[in-house]
Amino acid sequence: MTKIVIIDSQIAGISGDMLLSSLIDVGANKKKVIDSIYACQDYFKETKIRNVDFLKTTSHGISCTKFLFDYSDSAHSRTGSVVYKAISACSDSLHLSKVAKSFVLNSLKRIILAESKIHGSSYASVRLHEVSTIDTAADLIGTAVALDNLNLLSRRFYSTDVAVGNGLLEFSHGFVPNPGNAILEILNGSNILLVPGKLDGELTTPTGASMLISLGSEHISQYPPIIPEKIGNGGGQKEERNVANILRVVIGNSNSNSKLEHDSEIIYELETNVDDVTGEVIGNMIDVLYENNAKDVTVLHAISKKSRPSFVIKVLSDKASRESLIQILLSETGSLGCRVNEINRIIVPRSFITLPISIQNRKFEVKVKISKSINGSVSSMKPESDDIKKISRTLKMPYKKIYDTVHHELIRKYK
Repeated sequence: MTKIVIIDSQIAGISGDMLLSSLIDVGANKKKVIDSIYACQDYFKETKIRNVDFLKTTSHGISCTKFLFDYSDSAHSRTGSVVYKAISACSDSLHLSKVAKSFVLNSLKRIILAESKIHGSSYASVRLHEVSTIDTAADLIGTAVALDNLNLLSRRFYSTDVAVGNGLLEFSHGFVPNPGNAILEILNGSNILLVPGKLDGELTTPTGASMLISLGSEHISQYPPIIPEKIGNGGGQKEERNVANILRVVIGNSNSNSKLEHDSEIIYELETNVDDVTGEVIGNMIDVLYENNAKDVTVLHAISKKSRPSFVIKVLSDKASRESLIQILLSETGSLGCRVNEINRIIVPRSFITLPISIQNRKFEVKVKISKSINGSVSSMKPESDDIKKISRTLKMPYKKIYDTVHHELIRKYK
């Protein structure tokens, strides 16, 4: 079976607090999420959090969880760059995993880019109003922590139609039709279908929409084959007759015949061809891609049209980093396009150990990755190259000699 996640927002839309609440409802560590939200106030000046909690309640007879967030904020607006720096710094302070931090910052970038386009301002200088408060940080960081805690960030996400509501919206610049411009910009180019839903007013918020896209959600008009495992309901703030104002998240298993199904994940292969760049450009591109969470980068020599020598560049990415890595790939190479292929990757079970070793009467530690076969036996042991390199330079000995020494010690101890 392959684990999948369905985000069902066809009735009441999706907001940041509803998505976060649904993940708490499905079993994410409540204390860990609340602690991460309190950490946000250290990075938002003029802000004081009075209370954070998740309340178990009902909406028209359906059990759900609601996010209670009480805070004061004397700042009426902040620039995009200020909000980005604050949330990025908070993510670092919490030691979020790379994929969780990418999810947070990619979601935030979508919001800021949408606002900058709407207002004709630069990314750094655009002034944010409704999405500039610590409320946005709490939704983004809290959701990332919850997703990581539930081990969902590498899973395949599906989205039903997204309800956006009806009527007019009043915000800092006056009245606009519903859905607002930010929602349209964030969802522009996606395969997500917008529908009115069953409630009036704004049902889908920029934060909710941006997180939905950053999860790589695929649109579905009906549920795919699934064996439900966990169901979470996140309650919204509106209450009207005959409609439960909830966002439903369903976690379950879909059919798969793979013998390694429990160790599979969906990743993306980004590919482009270039024939007018130097080796220095390629080398720098590789460094930048890895710094921004690329899982793997491969550069192949090829012959393109008119028999020109060229490079084929392949980048492996998770869902959270896919869009940002595409932009980096295009900007660093000057390429005009990128092919994106979805891949189901089978992962051989692996673990890490630290090997203490003595060389020339000096003690060192080497991190070692151990891979195991389907039946659980050790199939390979690979020392971390950076540790080998460090020892080599410290002792002024050849890299190969250090590697052979470490490998011999591994075989002696573990085989």
